[in-house]
Amino acid sequence: MDLFHHITVLSLSEDEKRLLLEAGVEFTDVRKSAQGESVSFVMGESDPRYERVAGLLRSLGKERFREFSMTVPTLQEFIEKVLRPSAERLKQEGYFATQAKWEYGREVMQQSLEFLKKGQREQALQLLDAAIAEAIQNNHSGWVLALCHHAEAIALSMRDRQRQIHYKEQALPFAKDYHFAAYNLAQLLLSDGQVGLAERYASEAYRQSMTQTTEADSDLRAAILRQWPNAAQSA
Repeated sequence: MDLFHHITVLSLSEDEKRLLLEAGVEFTDVRKSAQGESVSFVMGESDPRYERVAGLLRSLGKERFREFSMTVPTLQEFIEKVLRPSAERLKQEGYFATQAKWEYGREVMQQSLEFLKKGQREQALQLLDAAIAEAIQNNHSGWVLALCHHAEAIALSMRDRQRQIHYKEQALPFAKDYHFAAYNLAQLLLSDGQVGLAERYASEAYRQSMTQTTEADSDLRAAILRQWPNAAQSA
């Protein structure tokens, strides 16, 4: 039985990204943050591209990528290896304790995991949708981000790109690094064929980054201009 590798590569340079693309990697997610650009993809060991890609990953060093493998990418394994550790990490970091004492948010996170264990993804998302709406109404910014990130991960497991876009859009006004979040949304919209809207968000990301002077922000502007040369004019 084929073994699938779910891989996230961290802090990629443009040359490293190009090498992966030339090797035939199809990214399922591209994110830019203050720490650099990261990409995610899935590849099976029986894939003829696998050996070349594995060699590229080894050349980066183990600290540069995260990987989990499974024989069948089931929802249960997705929960155990991605969602539950993420929630546990937030708990250990004291994230929930620092948020407004909003018990409903905690309950929803737990109940959504229970739904997922039963394979009831739609019910989990319905529960999260109601909680996100309430968090937005009450300006629980941290909870909006946490709930939207959780819901987006479920949408990704369902290969529901429209919902992924929806949750990114809901979270965007509350993002700590708005320009990076806007860029990530632009990339997702572009992968969905929404070229005009993607460029609008890319231009907004460029405009917002103009007030920043860090190397990461400079890299962000360069990445935007490579993909959207007119972004500077629109900003």
